[in-house]
Amino acid sequence: MAVVRDAELEALAGAVARQVEALGHLRFKFEVQQLMLSGGRGAYITETTDELREAIEQVQRADAEFRRCLSQAAARSLGRSPESTLREVAQAAGEPWRYIFEQGRDELRRVIERINALCAENRKLLARGYLATSEALALLGVGGGATGTAYDASGSAIASAGGAAILDAKA
Repeated sequence: MAVVRDAELEALAGAVARQVEALGHLRFKFEVQQLMLSGGRGAYITETTDELREAIEQVQRADAEFRRCLSQAAARSLGRSPESTLREVAQAAGEPWRYIFEQGRDELRRVIERINALCAENRKLLARGYLATSEALALLGVGGGATGTAYDASGSAIASAGGAAILDAKA
């Protein structure tokens, strides 16, 4: 029983590490996108978005593996509900597993918090870029400009107030 238990707990520890790694890669891709956006490199938005999509798929695969290993470790190794959380498994597993899983939980929490902050900042940068582009087009007389629909940092549509006007000094 101890050999099976240790093997399942080792598999769970590996799955936690792979999930942390996948989330770290996703965080990196969000940071790259942020650098492109803040540096005025909007031409690369398609590439960074594609890379983010791939990183998200990697996180989803790592998450599926993590959940499978968590369920197996909880149910078969520890006699717990297959729906147990990593915290519950850590508490039931004893040392050294408790320490390993608690460290994994802390690292998952930290990287997810950083990803959330990057997402919020990138949304703001995208919204500002959209508004600046709309206003520039309005100045050129192209499209609806800033008087049309714009988007706030959360991605919600907002009606923007008035646009810029060009005065004809010769008239």
